[in-house]
Amino acid sequence: MGNYANRVTIRDIASACEVSTATVSRVLNHIPGGYSAETEERIRDTAEKLGYVPNRMARSLITRRTNLIAVLVPDIHYCFFQDFFVRLEQYLNGFGYRVLLCNTQEQQELEEQYIRELCNGLVDGLIVSTLNKDESNEALLDISRKGFPVVLLERYGEGLTELCRLSVDNVGAARVAVNHLYGEGHRRIAFISGGEDAQNARFRFEGYLEGLKDNGLEYDKELVSDGNYSFESGTSAMQKLLERGGFTAVIGANDLMTVGACKAITQKGLRIPDDISVMGVDNTILTRTQEPAITAVDFCAAELGEKAGSLLMKMIRDELPEKEIYMQEPRLVPGHSVSKVHG
Repeated sequence: MGNYANRVTIRDIASACEVSTATVSRVLNHIPGGYSAETEERIRDTAEKLGYVPNRMARSLITRRTNLIAVLVPDIHYCFFQDFFVRLEQYLNGFGYRVLLCNTQEQQELEEQYIRELCNGLVDGLIVSTLNKDESNEALLDISRKGFPVVLLERYGEGLTELCRLSVDNVGAARVAVNHLYGEGHRRIAFISGGEDAQNARFRFEGYLEGLKDNGLEYDKELVSDGNYSFESGTSAMQKLLERGGFTAVIGANDLMTVGACKAITQKGLRIPDDISVMGVDNTILTRTQEPAITAVDFCAAELGEKAGSLLMKMIRDELPEKEIYMQEPRLVPGHSVSKVHG
């Protein structure tokens, strides 16, 4: 057990630096003003040398802040949320905040339980993602009306117009994928869709249809196979498509399904991209490390993580307008999984 009697305090740091305890407190709590850059550096260096560990409980009683942020994601298996969380955590750590990751397991009841318990003085703000299914937003609307800082990621439904929201262009992402394959000569393009109860999955399917229409291609329902964003569903959906045949390329609506589709293709004894071209939507480490590397549409999860952190910090500091809506434009990242079709 630690020796708390010998714990370093801000008084010790103030004495060593010959400054007031108020100045030390402002520096260590990232409160600007009232000290020079040289003083800040001296205080931080001294705190590190003395082994100062902040007493978060005592500080929260004074500041009425816990310096904790909670992030609610539907499933930590999705690499998108891993990339999002890592950059978010890095950004918020720079402001002296620590981040709690909560896995809601795509369950509305569990999400609402987290919201009720966390917003009762345990955290200073929330970042809440989509559940990847039909969502109820009453709990989120309730805490927002009470002035609690909350930023939403890929959240849909009624009543959210006054909340800070981040999203990706799901429709545009699927259109980019279709356009790229069309440009490489593909005319029969299959699609593995996400679950019907996920709004972003519906948007991606809509983008697929728009991409076909933009390029003068007819929709064929036999070229669409349903998944649910999981690896296993991508494999089974691809197996069904292979049984039907009649296509040269396939798009997976997320990376887990895309990698699952690749497994089904290779199990069939086919080669990527020589026999079938493959495109993904996400561009996480899953598709970047696949062999061959998958050509994918990037949702820029890390950039969204930093943007979410920036918005939340502004809300906590009362620097943000009532609402802000931000949409991340997707980017095409070339790999080696798409071949050119001639003739």
